[in-house]
Amino acid sequence: MAKERSAIQRKIDQFLRVLFLDEKGAPKSAVLLYSFLLAILFVLIYLAAYLLLLDPLEQLCSGASVAARNIIQYLVPAIAGSVPCVALYFAFPKKKQLVPYAFLWMVALLVAIMLFELLLIDWSDAWTDYQLFLVILAIPLAVSILCGGIPATLLYRKDMKKAREERENAPKRPSYYNT
Repeated sequence: MAKERSAIQRKIDQFLRVLFLDEKGAPKSAVLLYSFLLAILFVLIYLAAYLLLLDPLEQLCSGASVAARNIIQYLVPAIAGSVPCVALYFAFPKKKQLVPYAFLWMVALLVAIMLFELLLIDWSDAWTDYQLFLVILAIPLAVSILCGGIPATLLYRKDMKKAREERENAPKRPSYYNT
């Protein structure tokens, strides 16, 4: 006999159906769905970059000031994670908007996580709890979004500008309606 789904699982399923699927169960927009899944992949890539690089960076910068160590420990893994994420821009020649949209999804996920954290903190000492959350999750994710989202958006804008100029400079084809 199938196990009954919990109320939270049912709510998540309902939310995802409304967001991604139409009445027949088909995806509403492939770009919306694929960019969301790509955003989850990007979060995992950034998580791996932080997990792999934080200990070596801590040992390397042990003599530096706290501010310098924090800046290095936020920027280096973010840049290292951004390289494969932005490189995926070139892997989708027909759907170049997927990578910038994935970074927009990451912004939405960051806002949702920050709001959800407000429900989890101990309100007797809320600022300390929220600071810990900011240092561990929010600031690294925000720095990662900036390090990867800005180049991806600039690449996309450059390609869109180039495509627009090509359309404007294309020779006009004769039309039966112009006679």
